Amino acid sequence: MWFGELPVSECVGCTLAHSQTIGKERVSKGTLLDAPLLEKFHSDGYETLTVARLDADDIEENSAAEKLALAFLGSGVHVERAHTGRVNIYASNDGLLGYDTASVIATNSVSSDITIAVVAPDQWVLAGRMIASAKIIPYAVPSVDLARAISVATALNVQSPVPKTAALIQTVLPSVKGKVLDKTEKVTRQRLEIRNSSLISTIRCEHKIADLGQALAKICESEPDVILIVGASAISDQSDVIPAAVEQQGGQVKRVGLPVDPGNLLMLAELNGVPLLGLPGCARSIKHNGFDLLLDRIVCDVEITNEWLNGLCIGGLLSEAHDRPQPRVTAKSGTSTRVAAMVLAAGSSRRTGTENKLLHIYNNKPMICSVVESAQASNVAECLVVTGHESDQVMKAIESYDVQVCHCPRHAEGMAHSIAAGLSRLQSFDAVIVCLADMPHIGAETINKIISSHKNIADKIVVPVHGGVRGNPVMIGCTFYDSLLRHEGDSGARFLIKQYPEKVVEIELGDESVLKDYDTPQALQQLTAK
Repeated sequence: MWFGELPVSECVGCTLAHSQTIGKERVSKGTLLDAPLLEKFHSDGYETLTVARLDADDIEENSAAEKLALAFLGSGVHVERAHTGRVNIYASNDGLLGYDTASVIATNSVSSDITIAVVAPDQWVLAGRMIASAKIIPYAVPSVDLARAISVATALNVQSPVPKTAALIQTVLPSVKGKVLDKTEKVTRQRLEIRNSSLISTIRCEHKIADLGQALAKICESEPDVILIVGASAISDQSDVIPAAVEQQGGQVKRVGLPVDPGNLLMLAELNGVPLLGLPGCARSIKHNGFDLLLDRIVCDVEITNEWLNGLCIGGLLSEAHDRPQPRVTAKSGTSTRVAAMVLAAGSSRRTGTENKLLHIYNNKPMICSVVESAQASNVAECLVVTGHESDQVMKAIESYDVQVCHCPRHAEGMAHSIAAGLSRLQSFDAVIVCLADMPHIGAETINKIISSHKNIADKIVVPVHGGVRGNPVMIGCTFYDSLLRHEGDSGARFLIKQYPEKVVEIELGDESVLKDYDTPQALQQLTAK
């Protein structure tokens, strides 16, 4: 591929390298230049243009990105359409992400012009989350390089959980209170339920080899898919009570101890062909620990090998798993909070007829631009636009803004899918303020007032009010992310307000813009008149 500056008359068939303006018309970079368009440039006074000219064996960026992404397509994943040389890959279902890291590195080693970025393997991901992004850096790449990159690619697979049944034994000492045992059982049920599995049998017994052996024999009668033991005292040796009882019943203890924290003192064993886990004390808490890592593989029928267990040392100091549905850690008082803006621009504008209302001209620009500008001018740390219907036109309208763009393939199924698609990229933020792209009068000052209304926003839903009527945008704390990621339908986030009324904070802004949207032809006419 040749890249450089040419006289306008010699640019036919080339690709425009930098966005340019002809009168009031904006021509985007990446546009294929034909004779009529070049005549417009010439008439507007352009003498030269910076362009890219493909060689005979070059593959154009979007086509190359699609081919590269498809080479990584495995089970439980899907791709979106190519745009500006990029194709994103998403999880189609909840499950455990797996792939060969060496193959990903090999693909990226072929040429710096060809890239694939993937989230870390062996982690739980939710349906709709972006797990990889294939990006072609220049406007085209040689076909031979692309072929080499594809030849070493590996499939990205999201393995769905297979419903399992589990049995739980808790050993007891005088020092262990009944409330602790009750909480452990509750937490264990939660862990299983979020993996589409269930706890079918529970037993409590003395923390003695003989008593535990009897409990194991009894609980095997329920024929569980996995056996879990939480000891009154942690396992500290291969000959301790729990491993000794397992071996007494004819079981095989494979390992005691994991290179992870929390979760070091975990035992992996097998009894009558059924996996058995002796759990560490931290398993009594919902906080992410080594038990979660093993349970993910068990419910997805992924083999647990010693090689994999030893490899847990990398990343072995565990932090909260953001894709795991569980209570979020609330931001501490006095700490700085990070808020992201999510602009929903995926709707099909059915009520406005054939016109996409987001592209309706207001203040000499598409309506959506006003919303994006306000979000960017506010105190948010990040701005992301979720597209869907007529995504190409929407992306062209906002291409000059420094924002993230996320396409929602399931936008026609309801607003909840658009929110989940955007939220999958914003989970590291303390809160997200959800902005509707058909509310162009919302200003940066209004957004800032919502953001600054509370210091501890992780478990709050902040709703602006005018004249006693609730409006938008709504700010949602990270405690509720998991509920949003799992929600379906067209209700958006309204279900959260109904479900958690005690967490809703109303702030009166004295600003009617929080109530003013445009979703009918008549309303758009009024907007034009303004």
